[in-house]
Amino acid sequence: MADSGHLPHALLITGPAGSGKMLLARAFARYLHCENPSNGEACGVCRSCRLHAENSHPDLHYVYPIVKSEKLKRYVSADMANAWHEMLERYPAMPEEKWLELLEAGNSQPCIYVNEAEKIVESDSLPPFSTDHKIFIVWQPERLRPEAANKLLKVIEEPSPTTMFIFVSNNELQLLPTITSRLQRLHAGRFSDREIMDYLMERYGMRDYDALGLAPLCNGSIIRADELGGHTGESEEFLAMYQDVMRAAYSKRVAMLKILAERTAAWGREKLCRYLDYTARMIRENFIYNMNMPQLSAMTREEENFATRFSPFVNHLNVEDFARETDMAKRDVARNGNARLVMFDYFIQCIILLHRKAAK
Repeated sequence: MADSGHLPHALLITGPAGSGKMLLARAFARYLHCENPSNGEACGVCRSCRLHAENSHPDLHYVYPIVKSEKLKRYVSADMANAWHEMLERYPAMPEEKWLELLEAGNSQPCIYVNEAEKIVESDSLPPFSTDHKIFIVWQPERLRPEAANKLLKVIEEPSPTTMFIFVSNNELQLLPTITSRLQRLHAGRFSDREIMDYLMERYGMRDYDALGLAPLCNGSIIRADELGGHTGESEEFLAMYQDVMRAAYSKRVAMLKILAERTAAWGREKLCRYLDYTARMIRENFIYNMNMPQLSAMTREEENFATRFSPFVNHLNVEDFARETDMAKRDVARNGNARLVMFDYFIQCIILLHRKAAK
C-alpha cells in the first residue's frame, strides 16, 4: 500500500489478542513517515524513525480508551499519556489486562469519549507538522461511546487528504456497522509455533530446546509468549509446586498442604495469580490427556511425565469443579484476600475433588 501510494483513508486491523496487531500498526506508521524506507522496512535512523522509537512523533496520534476520574478534565487520551507510554514500552503486544492495571480501572470500563472525537475532528483540519501523513492509531475502537462514534463518521469517510486512520480492534463485531462500512479490513492471524519459538529466542535469549517446549503453550499469541518468556524458570517452579500439592492432596496430608499454602502465599499476589493460571492449565491438560489424542495436548516433556500417572484422577467427575475452585481462588487472591487462607482452603478442596467418586 505504502510503496504503491494507494493508501486507504481508514484501515481496520483485526485479529485475536496477541496477534501483533498494534505492532503492525506502529510499524506501518513508522514506514509511512520514514525518510529512507527500503525493502519494506523503515531505516530506523532518520529523524522520523527516532521520534517513533521515542513515541513522540508529532504526526502520529494515539487514541485509546480511558476511565473517568475526578482528576481528568476533558476525558481524552492525552490525560493518560504517561500510562500509555509505559504500556507501549513495557507491553508492546498490548495485553488488555495490563492497560486496566495501569489505568487503575478497578470495576470501571474504559471508553473513548465524545471529547476525544471532538479533538480528532479539530486535529483533522490542521496540516501535518513535519511529514506527508498525519496518522491516528485508534486502539480498541469497539470501546467508542455511541455519541463519539457518530461524531467521527464524517471525518472517517472524508478525512483531509493528508490524514489516515488505523483502527486496531480485538473484536470488530462490537464496532458500529456505520464505522466498519467506512474501513478497509486487514486480518492478523495467530503466529505459528515456529514463529513463537524464534520470538522467544530473540527477545528472551532462550535456548532452542526451552523455546521449542514453550512455543506450543502460547497458542500463537505473543502476549502469552511474553508471559512465559518474561518469567523464565517459573514453569519449572510451578510444576514442582503443582506436583507437591496434588501428591499431598491425594495422600490427605493436611499438615503438608498448610506448609505449601504458606509457601505459595509468600510469592505475592501477581506471582500467585500466575501459579493459579498454571494450575488451571494443568488441570485442563490432564483431563485432555485422558482422551489419548496427543495432537490436542500442549505440555512440556516434564509435565507429560507427571500426567501419565496423575491424569486419571482428573476426570468428568471433578474437572468442572476443579476449574471453578481454581478460578475462585485466583479471584480472591486478585482482590487482596488473605493469600495463606485462600490457598489452604483451595488445597483442602483439592483433597475432596481428587477423592470424588461416582454416586451409586
